[in-house]
Amino acid sequence: MLFVSQDWLLSSAILLLLLGTPLSHALWNTQNNIKEAVFLSPKFELGPGSVLDKYYYDIEFPRGHVALKSFNGEVVDEEGDGGHRVLHESDHIIVRNSGICQKNSLSQYFGLGSETRGTATDIPDPFGIEIGNPAEIPDGYEEKWMLNVHAIDTRGVQDRSGCTECRCDLYNVTMDQYGQPLRPGYLGGLHCCYDNTQCRVKEGFEGPKRSLYLKYTVKWVDWDNSVVPVKIYILDVTDKLQVLNDTNAMSTEHNCVVSEFFR
Repeated sequence: MLFVSQDWLLSSAILLLLLGTPLSHALWNTQNNIKEAVFLSPKFELGPGSVLDKYYYDIEFPRGHVALKSFNGEVVDEEGDGGHRVLHESDHIIVRNSGICQKNSLSQYFGLGSETRGTATDIPDPFGIEIGNPAEIPDGYEEKWMLNVHAIDTRGVQDRSGCTECRCDLYNVTMDQYGQPLRPGYLGGLHCCYDNTQCRVKEGFEGPKRSLYLKYTVKWVDWDNSVVPVKIYILDVTDKLQVLNDTNAMSTEHNCVVSEFFR
């Protein structure tokens, strides 16, 4: 989440696209006074083997002091058809989840991927994820949401799994997105499949560009004292916990080295 100078951070991990009049959003009430809305991200285009890694700021999202009950997303085309597989800073403050990892690692609120398809995200009553609490928004800021879409079109590629693993040789990449040489021994990761890179396509394969959207469905209820607030914790198996001996007290420091695989 940031404050915009506030966006809550959504990360869609990598969108693996195997392969168009979108509604802005639809809103309706469901049982137990749960509100539900369907939104679309800005349109993006992908051709065979191409990569998109974009940040969309101030996206449509429930406003006000509410409790989130679920969040789900999928990639759709201009006809609204889904079935696309979902994989694996000035002037704003990023508000991260409550997990144990250090500041810049696994900070998102929601992450969607192929491994999560079909996983229920509904939060049972009386629980909910509190957002929009005026008491927690710094003076002079307003709450907004940010969406990161990292998408790879694997149509016609030579090695589908290699493309989704971001193997550097398949992208013919020797520099990262900041123009810096890759560190020795770096064979694959997000530094090789950044925005506008291209994974190797089979010789002679041709395919049209596709116009796509991330369709995301959100459920929520208006906040009241009957809601029990819950926090989002993202844990990481690579976390290297260090116990620090302070002069006044014992403290701990987490180092989720999953970020090293991405960098």
